[in-house]
This record gives sequence, structure tokens and C-alpha cells, in this order.
Amino acid sequence: MKKILLLVLTMLFLCACDAQQTDLNVPNKPSAVPDKAFWVGGLDGGVFVLIAKNKNLEPDEYFAKIYYASGDIAYKGRMTLSPRGSTAIDHINPAIFQGWDGDTLYIEGNKQLKVQN
Repeated sequence: MKKILLLVLTMLFLCACDAQQTDLNVPNKPSAVPDKAFWVGGLDGGVFVLIAKNKNLEPDEYFAKIYYASGDIAYKGRMTLSPRGSTAIDHINPAIFQGWDGDTLYIEGNKQLKVQN
């Protein structure tokens, strides 16, 4: 009986943990930030991101404009997808982007877009 009670309590605890939702506050987009830019961030902040791909870029290169929440530009220029040889990313899908650390955009699947120096 004690084992069943312990199991039930454990299940309730785990369900309660899963039920928690985080309210990520996406700031209003400043007028300096293009409409197509999307928010990449979390509880500690974030940036607005606009990624482009065109025929003038290498297969693993993308052009990025990254804006602070204030609308100021954090980065503008080419970025390289790593690890090398990775399949192309869906650069217009905000759901794949996980964060920005100042020189790297982190992407699901252990991929990254890195600032070219």
C-alpha cells in the first residue's frame, strides 16, 4: 500500500511539473526592426532576428540582421552554419532558434550560425 501511495504521489508531482508554463514576454517590436524579424529569447532577454539566404552566398552562409529589444543593431552581416556540412536550415522558422550569445545563434539539432570575422 505504501508503494502505491508513493507511486501516486510521485506521478502527481511529475504531472504538476509538466503543467507549469513559462510566460515569455516578447517585447513590442520597435519601428527600426523589420516586420519579418522574429523574437529569439527567453526569461533573461533576447533579440529580434532576420535571416536571409540568397544565391550570392555559399551553401553554409546566411545573411543576418540581429536587433536588441531597443531596436539598435546587435549584428549585421554574414553568418556561417556549423557544424560544416550541415543540412540547410529553415531560416524563416522562428521555432528552430534557441538563443543568441553575441556571436552565435543557437539552433535546434546542435546547429549554430556563427558571426564571420
